[in-house]
Amino acid sequence: MLSSRTGEQARSLHASLRSLFRALKRERVIFRDPARGVSVACTVNVPRRIPSDRLVGLLDKAPTAMAKVVGLVAIHALGPQEIRHQFLTGLDRPAGHLVVRRRCGDHVVHLDELTMKLLSDWLRERAERWPRSTNPHLIVTQVTAVDPNGPPVSEDGLRLIFRRLGIQPRTLRIDRLLDEAHETADPVHLMRVFGISDTTALKYVRAAHPHRFGPEPTQA
Repeated sequence: MLSSRTGEQARSLHASLRSLFRALKRERVIFRDPARGVSVACTVNVPRRIPSDRLVGLLDKAPTAMAKVVGLVAIHALGPQEIRHQFLTGLDRPAGHLVVRRRCGDHVVHLDELTMKLLSDWLRERAERWPRSTNPHLIVTQVTAVDPNGPPVSEDGLRLIFRRLGIQPRTLRIDRLLDEAHETADPVHLMRVFGISDTTALKYVRAAHPHRFGPEPTQA
């Protein structure tokens, strides 16, 4: 019965059987759990790159300076939640870096010339449109800029920017990580540049260089 199923169906059935047999064992209906030694392999999802034709002119398609914040994802692989909650104080333009707060510790993003220009253009536009805004966040909208509570831009607001460009931020971030992994087979380099964990870095290096590492291992 279990061998005829794969994927999520197999995992769900396996969990149900284990729960049933444990209950029967507690009631002394059976004395051995026949599903105890059975494992179900689940395939690890391998990251995939975005077709190059979808990336051509991505920043040029962004209609406003604020929309060009996609560069923080496309170039530095920041997550959408990190962009939403990024504070202005984290940006040090003279030093050329952006400090991103994370639960595991701050990550310092060393900004390239293009990203610095995109951010400078946005900050100039922001100052012109809302010169009295006290919102502490890097990214604001016409709603959040004048809100005295200083909230971050909404998830829907940020999602709309990417939707208009025909791409999802998570997909764009994956592509950036894979692109860097293609250039180097060093997971430590990915950890330093993007502030990701060793497990995540190794996953991307394996996906980028399958001929060196073989297929992604399965998990029981």
